[in-house]
Amino acid sequence: MIDDLLAEIFGEAISRRLSKSRRLQLLMRLGFGLLGTALFAVGAGWFLLRTDLTGNIAMRLSMVSLFVFLGCLALFNVALARPWRWPGRLSVLSFGALFVARFLFGP
Repeated sequence: MIDDLLAEIFGEAISRRLSKSRRLQLLMRLGFGLLGTALFAVGAGWFLLRTDLTGNIAMRLSMVSLFVFLGCLALFNVALARPWRWPGRLSVLSFGALFVARFLFGP
């Protein structure tokens, strides 16, 4: 999909070069994985430190856990290319916990 997009934007030569270069693929995967991890860490810290955003402890903890597990997903599965399932499962579980905390405890 990315190859097709790059082929349409930049032409076929760049697309072929990107798909064959293992080093460039590794650098792009590491870059996007570390960028995602950093952004999710900032998001987790933001919701952890800003207590005025929600008065509900369960909602705040589920938000922080969602960001932490999405950061783990970006770090382990994207940056390190490991096929681990636990970060994805815990991300889905913490996303469901957001809805449960919202319905049970309110805003």
